[in-house]
Amino acid sequence: MLRSTLAAIAGYVVIVIVVMGSIALTWAAVGGAGAFAGEGPAPSAVWMASIVASGFLAAVAGGWVARRIGRSATAVNILIGLILVLGVVSALTARAQYEKRESVDKPVAEMTFMEAGQHARQPAWYNWTIPIIGMVGAWIGGRQRSGD
Repeated sequence: MLRSTLAAIAGYVVIVIVVMGSIALTWAAVGGAGAFAGEGPAPSAVWMASIVASGFLAAVAGGWVARRIGRSATAVNILIGLILVLGVVSALTARAQYEKRESVDKPVAEMTFMEAGQHARQPAWYNWTIPIIGMVGAWIGGRQRSGD
């Protein structure tokens, strides 16, 4: 059980690293002007599509890592549970976090990466979709393959 738990944690770390890297790459590619829809705090369709796609691929990689290290479906199931719990907590607390944020008095095209992160406000559907995408991706990445 310890091996499976540690494998799930390793899979989650892989997910975080891939997601953070893809966010940085997407920001480098589209900048503030491309990351937001207009001048408001809502992310653009390009940004959302990129983050959803990279999140899915990150979850596949995380599921694969969990399966390989854990050597069983148990590790993948723990990872899926971890994604579910953390995703639900994140979705439930997102609205309150948005309300605490201060507005930035700067055009979005001129914002730094950190300012944009403080300014952005994803739609509610996004906050609930990300854990589902993560769970499906982890399940796909952790499926048993022949010779396993």
